[in-house]
Amino acid sequence: MKKIWFFIVLFTISNQLMGQNKSELNEIIISSINSYISRNNDLVKKGYSLMDTTNYYICMDGLPADFPYKSMQNVTFFSLNNINGLPYSFKIKLKKGIKVLFVGIYLSNNQFVINVLGRGVMYIKKNINIRMGNQCIFTYNYSCVKQKWELVDTKLKGI
Repeated sequence: MKKIWFFIVLFTISNQLMGQNKSELNEIIISSINSYISRNNDLVKKGYSLMDTTNYYICMDGLPADFPYKSMQNVTFFSLNNINGLPYSFKIKLKKGIKVLFVGIYLSNNQFVINVLGRGVMYIKKNINIRMGNQCIFTYNYSCVKQKWELVDTKLKGI
C-alpha cells in the first residue's frame, strides 16, 4: 500500500510540475540562480564578501535531467556523485576549496520552491567537506489566470 501511495504522490507532483511547460520551469530555476548570483555580486561590490565572482560553480545533482546547462554564462556545472571522473585541474581547485551553489527544488502546498544554497566545498583525503553558508529561498505560486508560475516570496538566510 505504501508503494502505491508513493507512486500516486510522485505522479501528482510530476503532473503539477512537468505538466507545465518544461522550459518555463527551467527558466524559473535559471532566474532563481541568477538572482542569487546577482545578490552575491552586490555583496562583493559593497565589500561584504571577498568571493571571486568571475565564475560560479554549481552542483548539478538534483537539477532536472533536461536542464539547459549551456544557457548559463560564467558557470561551471559538476557532480559530486563522480569525484573520480572530474578533471585533475578541477580536483586541485576542490582541494584548495571553492564556493559551490547547490540547488534544491521541491513542491510544497501547491508552491514551487527553489532553494539556492552557497556552500564552501573542499576535497580532503578522499572526503568531501561542505561548510555552512548562505541561502536564498524562492517561492512561486501557479496563477491559473495567467497560466504561469509567479514569484511570490524571496527569503535570504545565512551566516
